[in-house]
Amino acid sequence: MKTDFFKTAHCLCLLLLCVACKEDKLSSEAEILYSFWVTNEAGRAYDGVIGDDNIITIKISPYLDIAAELATAKPSFYISRGATVAPDPSLPQNFAQDGGVKYTVTAEDGSTRREYTVTIGEANKLPYGAGFSHAQVGVQKTFDLLGYPGEQGNLSLPDGKLYGDLYMYHAYCGNYIVLLSRRYILDDGPSSPHGVKVVDKNTLAAAGISLNLGSINVADLKMITSDYKGRCVGAVVTGSSTEFFYWTTPTATPVSVGTVAVNMAPFNTLSDGSSNFQVAGDITGNAWITALASHVSTGNHYRIKVTGGRLASDYSIIQTGYRGDNGNWFQMISPLDDSDEPDYVIGDAEPPANTANSTRCYINSYAGVTITTMPGLWNNILQPWGAGTGYSVSRTGGHRPVVSGMVINGKSYVVVQTGTSWRQAAAVLERDLTTLAHTNLNITYTIDANWCYGGRVDWYWNEEETEAYIAMWFGRIGLSTYKLTCFE
Repeated sequence: MKTDFFKTAHCLCLLLLCVACKEDKLSSEAEILYSFWVTNEAGRAYDGVIGDDNIITIKISPYLDIAAELATAKPSFYISRGATVAPDPSLPQNFAQDGGVKYTVTAEDGSTRREYTVTIGEANKLPYGAGFSHAQVGVQKTFDLLGYPGEQGNLSLPDGKLYGDLYMYHAYCGNYIVLLSRRYILDDGPSSPHGVKVVDKNTLAAAGISLNLGSINVADLKMITSDYKGRCVGAVVTGSSTEFFYWTTPTATPVSVGTVAVNMAPFNTLSDGSSNFQVAGDITGNAWITALASHVSTGNHYRIKVTGGRLASDYSIIQTGYRGDNGNWFQMISPLDDSDEPDYVIGDAEPPANTANSTRCYINSYAGVTITTMPGLWNNILQPWGAGTGYSVSRTGGHRPVVSGMVINGKSYVVVQTGTSWRQAAAVLERDLTTLAHTNLNITYTIDANWCYGGRVDWYWNEEETEAYIAMWFGRIGLSTYKLTCFE
């Protein structure tokens, strides 16, 4: 029994010695584990992805100012048990510098080391339905720099024209923007060099090409706008019929989608500029076309369906329930999407003109029931925007408020263009009509706007590049552009 006891004790001592030796062995692991992210001075965090070859890539939108965002940022990460890291991760670093930032992890055993390099890479794109994340301010050109006669800010030149008040329609057309000035076509005739212009969408420089009108008489081209894909769509009125055409590029032959037996631009004179229309959807596939119908108390608008690239044989009348025969007699609607029964946004001018809240904005259901109302001018909710529902202009049919429904990356937004007597303003809002979608889309210009014809808005969504483009014409000022991107 004694001998067995000593044998057992000896085995136990050997086992404990082995365990002690194993516990005394230091770890040779030297890794950054699980996740990595940095937080800048403003508190914005950007994730990093730990990849092969010990490369960590911080994901950031290419449309942000990377140098500004990452010039002073602190990292957060986990390392192997017992390991140390240099430089000290509590110290901020310039993660935007050339060559990136290097971290060396030393294992607990003091001999194993691994070096990581933190670099910059492009952020992942937002999933469908998430909308956009960033708005990049593009080029802004005054009307004189766009090649129109006159001097910006001078409203009393000898020939009596109110320069900049060009009775303007504009539309994206592929990589270009087409500018249609009814002012010059009406005043100077169809051959006016200022009637139709084509500019590059990114620089607003003259493109050196003309819009291919085919057999269309330019005097009959009453309005243009874009569909969701960036095709220019024109409304051509001859007698009591309206035919719709589209262009994929300015030099392409215009393609007809059909004719409807009604004049959809009845107010195309300098005494009443009310005519307006919108295309919601793909003009070569399925879309809705809406246009102001008349000045009546029920607020009538035309609504026509496009199916398979062909216009329906007839139209229906939609009534907003808000007067179209008061204020400066301007009202417009825009579908919020291209679904079978879309809700729509209403921009409405009410009396008296040029007073606070004389422009209104609503969202109606497809059946015509108001479901959202934009807050008033000085409502605290919209104070950061500074324009609220704004002032209507005094010109009969002056375009204010201009509204347009936008679908960007599967999410609906509303752009509203309004202002005050001495200000032109615009904003892209969530469909609640109170939430600003992005700080760069809180837009104002100082100008005498009371007697102008107001402005116009055009936009489209490039699904392949996950980008949206917006162009805004501000009466008596000129054209401003923006690009909306969809990165995390």
